[in-house]
Amino acid sequence: MMARVMFVVCAIAVLGGTAFAANLGGEIGYLEGQATIDGAPATIGDVVPLGATVTTGARSQCEIIFREKNIIRLGESTAFVFHPFNLQNGSELKTGSLTLVLKNLVGSAAGSPRFLVHTQTTTCGVRGTSFFMKVEDPNSTYVCLCNGAITIDDGSQSGMEVVAAHHGSYWLKKKDGAISVSKAPMLYHSDDDMETLAGKIGVSIDWTVADH
Repeated sequence: MMARVMFVVCAIAVLGGTAFAANLGGEIGYLEGQATIDGAPATIGDVVPLGATVTTGARSQCEIIFREKNIIRLGESTAFVFHPFNLQNGSELKTGSLTLVLKNLVGSAAGSPRFLVHTQTTTCGVRGTSFFMKVEDPNSTYVCLCNGAITIDDGSQSGMEVVAAHHGSYWLKKKDGAISVSKAPMLYHSDDDMETLAGKIGVSIDWTVADH
């Protein structure tokens, strides 16, 4: 009898863990052109498992929604590893660009990043915010904190804390193993892009105050 009870408890635990993991995955909410999930053609409504690589073709884009109030738009010719809840490995932008509005991330210690995105040049740690990233080439990443707070890996021990209510943009370039940071103009995206994306998850961006 005890063995049967233990079996049932274990089965519930396994199923519950699977359901929990599935709930943490994403879903393709919009697709224009061509995209793949781990090499298989993607369509609207497809589940994006944790750890999956999503790619878009030329003149294509797709959007991933997760936890209802988070949305990521992949621009054309983008390769992105979707792992929003792994703060050891994080997500990875290999090529292309991302536009992100993140309003419902999994909780963590106050002031700690809840979402990481790596490129070959830098890492951005996010606490909940709206921002844009583009890999310009293997040694150059453009980052715009559109509204909120992020920590940018600039090669220092603590990283560079950036807070902005209305677009703070930077180039991060790597040369001989060192990272240089320089101010950049607002490129590749607009207020309308951010507001349209936010509207798809039923939120708005207040450009007068930095979202934390």
